[in-house]
Amino acid sequence: MKQRIVAITLLICLPLGCAFYAEKAKMERYSLILDSYETAMRMSDFNTICQYVDPAAMTRQDCLKQFGDIKLVDYKVAHMKASEDRMQVEQEIDVSYYALSNILLKKKSYSQTWTYDEQKKNWLLSAPPSFE
Repeated sequence: MKQRIVAITLLICLPLGCAFYAEKAKMERYSLILDSYETAMRMSDFNTICQYVDPAAMTRQDCLKQFGDIKLVDYKVAHMKASEDRMQVEQEIDVSYYALSNILLKKKSYSQTWTYDEQKKNWLLSAPPSFE
């Protein structure tokens, strides 16, 4: 009888535990990707930035063209909100930048969306920011 109770308890708890660890792994992956993306933005490493953009939304070449001849000076996440199912994260971003042909510092605020791709087990950015 005790063995049945233990077996039933394990069968009930096992899926809950697996779901918890899958969710934890997904959010840890988000944290790692976000850290890498933020570092790339601060260093104006546009090749790395474009690796995170959803290829269904924009080609790598189009992504690189978005940045033109700019140099990013500052990058800050002003606000962040995850969806209830934690499959999407909305961010409000503040950046400071200048064009290499002009020393005038500009500031820009924009929204960006990260979406979790279940098949790839990866987070993808909907689109990079556009600059004037």
